Amino acid sequence: MKILSRYLFENLLLPFLYCVVAFTIIFVIADLFDNLSDFLESGTTASQLAYYYGLHLPAMVIMIVPICLLLSVLYSLSNLTRHSEITAMRASGVSIYRIIRPYMRMGIFCLVLTAIVNEYTGPKFAYRADQFLEQITHEGREVYSEQIAFKNQDSNHNWFVEKFDTRTYTMVNVELTKQRPDGTDEIKYKAGKGRWMDGRWWFEDVSAQKYDMDGNLDGHAETFQTLEMRGLPEVPEDFMGEIKDPEYLSSLELWRYLETHRFLSPGTVARYEVDFHHRLSMPFVCLIIVLIGIPVGAHTGRRGAFVGIMTAMGMFFAFYGLQFFMEYMAKQMYIAPWTGPWSSIILFFLIALLLVHRMR
Repeated sequence: MKILSRYLFENLLLPFLYCVVAFTIIFVIADLFDNLSDFLESGTTASQLAYYYGLHLPAMVIMIVPICLLLSVLYSLSNLTRHSEITAMRASGVSIYRIIRPYMRMGIFCLVLTAIVNEYTGPKFAYRADQFLEQITHEGREVYSEQIAFKNQDSNHNWFVEKFDTRTYTMVNVELTKQRPDGTDEIKYKAGKGRWMDGRWWFEDVSAQKYDMDGNLDGHAETFQTLEMRGLPEVPEDFMGEIKDPEYLSSLELWRYLETHRFLSPGTVARYEVDFHHRLSMPFVCLIIVLIGIPVGAHTGRRGAFVGIMTAMGMFFAFYGLQFFMEYMAKQMYIAPWTGPWSSIILFFLIALLLVHRMR
C-alpha cells in the first residue's frame, strides 16, 4: 500500500473503530435497560450476560456498521478538506479517484463482512440469544418448539413432531409418513425420539407400518430399538424454517423454505420472497453509504460540519424510508417481490455515482 493510500486509510479506520465501539456500547446499554427487570428477577450472572450479548454481537454488527461507516467517512473527508489536504493532493496531480480508492476498499470490505455475518452468524446467533433469554427468564427450564408439522412435496414426506430441541436437533414423538407419487401412504414411522447425528436422522423406539396401494395395512408393524434413517432429504434447517421467524432465517434457509412450501398462498410466498431479497440486498448498503459520504464529506469542510452531517443523515434515512415503503408494497403484492428491497439500492447507487462523478 502506498504512503498516500495508507494515510487516507488510517485517517478513516480510527474514527470507524471509535464509532463501532461507541454504538455497540449504546446498543448494549439500551438492551440492558429494556430487559433489566427480567435479568434481576431471574438472578442472571455476569457471565450469562456476557454470553447473551456475545450472541447478540453479530446482529449488532449488521445494524451499526453502515451508520458507523457513514460517520467515519464524513469525519475523515471533512477533516482533510478543512485542512486543505485534498486541495494539496489535487494540486500535486493526484486524481480524485485515487483519493477515494481507500474509502471504496473499506466499503467493499464492510460489504463482504456484513454479507458473511448476515448469512452465517447473525440470524443464527440472534435466535440463540432469544432462546437463551427465554431460558434464563423461565427459571432455567428447557426450551422446546412444539407441534411441528412439515410437508416436503419433493420427496412426498409428511412429518409431525411433538417437540423439537433447536439446540441439539432432538425430536420427541416423531411421526413420518412416506407417500407414493399418487398420494397414498407407503410406510409410516412412529418413533419416541429422533436425533441428528453424523449427517443423518436416527430414530429410537421405532415402529414401521407398511400400506398397500389401497391404503390397507400390509402386514404387522415392525419394531426397532434404533433405526438409521438413510436417504431422508430433510435436514434440521428444514424444521428450523418452520420454527423461526423470518428475521432469524438466513437467505439460504428462506430459499429452502420457499422451495419446500410451494403450497403456500401467494401472499405468504410474496412476504417470504421479500424477506429473502432483503437479506441479500442489505450488505450493499455499506457500498452506497461510502459513495454518498465521499462527495458530502468532501464539501463538509468548506460549508460546515452541521450541513454535511444533516445532508448525509437525511439521505441515509430517506434510503431506509424508501426501502421500507417499497418492501411494504411488495409484501402487499402491488409490485414484484424483488423490487421491494432492490429498488432503493439501485436508485441510491445511481444517485451516489452521480454525486461522485460531479466532484471537482
